[in-house]
Amino acid sequence: MKLFFSLALFAAFLLCPAACADGVREGLALAGREALPALFPFFVASGLLVRSGLAERLGRAAARPLARLYGLPPEAAPAVILGLTGGYPVGAATVAELLQQGALSREAAARVNAFCNCASPGFCIGLVGLGVFGSARTGAVLYGIHALSALLTGLIVARGPMARPAGGRSAAAPREGFASAFCGATQQAARTALTVTAFLTVFSVLLRLLRPALRALPYGDMLAGLIELTNGLDELALLPLTVGAQLTLASFLLGFGGLAVQFQARALTAPFALPSGAFTLGKLLHGTIAAVCTALLFQLSPRALTVFAGAAAPVRAFNLAGAVLLGVLLLLLIWGGKSTKNKI
Repeated sequence: MKLFFSLALFAAFLLCPAACADGVREGLALAGREALPALFPFFVASGLLVRSGLAERLGRAAARPLARLYGLPPEAAPAVILGLTGGYPVGAATVAELLQQGALSREAAARVNAFCNCASPGFCIGLVGLGVFGSARTGAVLYGIHALSALLTGLIVARGPMARPAGGRSAAAPREGFASAFCGATQQAARTALTVTAFLTVFSVLLRLLRPALRALPYGDMLAGLIELTNGLDELALLPLTVGAQLTLASFLLGFGGLAVQFQARALTAPFALPSGAFTLGKLLHGTIAAVCTALLFQLSPRALTVFAGAAAPVRAFNLAGAVLLGVLLLLLIWGGKSTKNKI
């Protein structure tokens, strides 16, 4: 099968150079216009959280719920928090950073990676809410369902006690000064951004090659979302479906993430050989639970998802909140770096 797929891709690239070139341009444009502007700051933030020692403080605050609900150690807190809020694939990038620093065991990393890879609030509000449904409020509700479904998925895929490391707790991450942590986090963020760009480009090429076949199928354009999330969401508004069906499908696609997102996460954790079965199962469960929750909410209270608020005000408020949070984070990191330096 590996040989067959490799030869098929080689033949497709060789016989359809124009479609491949268009796919490369679309993938690079998607990465530069939408993905990296939203994700790159969180790639840097995830590295800073781990390298500066602030991750340990987050872990102490979240130790009890992580242990009781998911059997996770306190060191997993940054991956859980950033995985729920940072966007695809910030959760996987944080898991990889924690593994590289020795702060998380391989078993704990596989457990948290199975359910903490989510779309960001900005993606749900901006692209899905405003772009597809014309409402920031709808996007915010979909994000709430999305995050809740991820936490519910974790209760299924992260069950049972976890084996303790031979030496007791996982090795503590080495402490770094702020300047060193910032440089290392930025360099790691650049490598992660390159990986994301590469996979977005490759899957845009594949979509270009598959587009004639997809359009020949009923609702074939929607299937594009199973391959690359953004393209599928863009086509969603054009389908002859009721609003409730569109919202349900959007929730499933957000939870599943698309193959492009899943391969990005796998590539980031590949050096540590994390099992892929639990990750795939987690994404399927996440999409299914999100779709069921959305359908139930729409049946019980359609106004919760379809009564639209003004679009501009929520976006400005969200941007202001993000700026405040980023400022607080930087102050905490600088303060933590100074504290570490004083102790040394």
